[in-house]
Amino acid sequence: MGRGRLLGGCAWLLGGLALLQTLYLRALPPPAPPRRPSKPLPPPRGVLDASGTFRLYRDVLGPPPRRWAPPPDLVLATHGTPGRAAAALGGALEGGRWGGPLSVAVFGVPRAGLGQLLRVLGGPCRGLRGRLRLHVVLGAAEPPPTVTPPSRGPAAPGGCRGALGRVAAADPPSYTLGVPYPGNLLRNVAWAGAAGQDMGGGHGGPGPPGPMGGRFVLLLDADVVPSRGLREGFLRALRGGGPPLWGDGGDPIALGGPPSLQASDGLKGVPNALDHPRGFGVLGEHRGLNAPEVPNRLGSPNDVLGVPTFFHDPGVPNALEVPNALEVPNVLRDPNILKDLNVPEVPNALEVPNVLRDPNILKDPNVLEDPNILQDPNAPAPTRPPWTQVVFVLPAFEVRLGTPVPGTKAELQRLWGTGDARPFYGALCPRCQAPTDYGRWWALPPAPHLRVAYEAPWRDPWEPFYVGPAHGVPPFDERFLQYGFNRISQACELHVAGFRFAVLDGAFVVHSGFKEAAGFHGGRGAEQHRNRLLFRRFRSELRRRYPRSPRRC
Repeated sequence: MGRGRLLGGCAWLLGGLALLQTLYLRALPPPAPPRRPSKPLPPPRGVLDASGTFRLYRDVLGPPPRRWAPPPDLVLATHGTPGRAAAALGGALEGGRWGGPLSVAVFGVPRAGLGQLLRVLGGPCRGLRGRLRLHVVLGAAEPPPTVTPPSRGPAAPGGCRGALGRVAAADPPSYTLGVPYPGNLLRNVAWAGAAGQDMGGGHGGPGPPGPMGGRFVLLLDADVVPSRGLREGFLRALRGGGPPLWGDGGDPIALGGPPSLQASDGLKGVPNALDHPRGFGVLGEHRGLNAPEVPNRLGSPNDVLGVPTFFHDPGVPNALEVPNALEVPNVLRDPNILKDLNVPEVPNALEVPNVLRDPNILKDPNVLEDPNILQDPNAPAPTRPPWTQVVFVLPAFEVRLGTPVPGTKAELQRLWGTGDARPFYGALCPRCQAPTDYGRWWALPPAPHLRVAYEAPWRDPWEPFYVGPAHGVPPFDERFLQYGFNRISQACELHVAGFRFAVLDGAFVVHSGFKEAAGFHGGRGAEQHRNRLLFRRFRSELRRRYPRSPRRC
């Protein structure tokens, strides 16, 4: 009897345990289905470049976020082979050197390196995708790049920077790819991406420029990195939340922009330096364009100021000195009006008190009743705000290979003193960076913030690195392939188009490794010769492209 009860109790206990186990198993979440390998994204659509030789694939990682680089902002644009692009991304990550948006154009040769870079950007470096626009250029007959969606995957040794470093280490030497490197095409693609454009190879063009607080672009080669704090200092000035970009005590409308952009030490005493061509005489001096000691005056084709022709159209004499010249048609037709301005008693129309106070001056019946007043064939075309034709030059240096890349001017100066830093291309082409005027830059007093130190006149064969407005800058000529005259030609066109070069203090760019003749590829001489002939043709084309510009290069 007692034994039966015991067995019955055990049976009830086992049944209860089975019930509890059933309830527990039912409460568990369903097992996850086996993970399938990520399928490649649909192949991106490419467009042919102007020559029909290359095909461009924009935003291969997907469209940028809606709020990508909202203006005002400064976007870093760069280009290179897969390995050099990986090195550029790694350099931007190093020490937080660049925390802003990037636009990178990659030449997809070697193809294996391109695949490795895209896998890294979908794996350990997928965190970069939120601020990176990646574009790929391939031969026209090549298949499109294969892009996989981002996935967590196994951890890579060294994280993102380690993975980028391995891609960079596998890259072949420069200009030894077996196909011509389209450097200027890649520069245009990177710039267009930084400017927010979706199609086309160029950047800028005839469209209207954006506001002063809009987007700016810093275009660098992949083996050149910016100094620390460059973006933050530039944006502080643009947003008006920090010290003025143009230094202390200068003209607040020197660039025609907001009051935060004020003239620096190099522009003191030069009122309206960038609104008026007088500011481009001798830096720091205020000389009238008609002063006897200035031989190249407004009418001269060799105008030292390089003022675009619309400032001294033969149909608008002294247009800059007669503020109402364009509003009163008879001003330009009166043969005595220009003589009156030069008599000793009336040195300038603005100094005659009755000129602007005469109540009848705006009642001239010919002013508003002339049906052709808005169709004057001699009237100059509307001009852009003056700041849209300024680029901000960054002094460029190279440091000995293996030397830590300096982040501040003080660090750079120490390397300069030990011989471990020198001007970029200091041994190969000193003239290519000489207009930056390194001696003047080093002699500047310490500044607590990024500022414009002085303006530098263009001289051949300058090839500066610069920050420029995202829209309105002439594109690079894509006919220049491989080595030679690719950046020189674009700086030349900037000059002819009327741009001015303002050198920044408190920021610079650095190339890791000294440039030496022995380190170049074997075909460099032949490439330079071909591009030199092309450059001569390019310069003659500029005269036709800018027929009213007095500037030459």
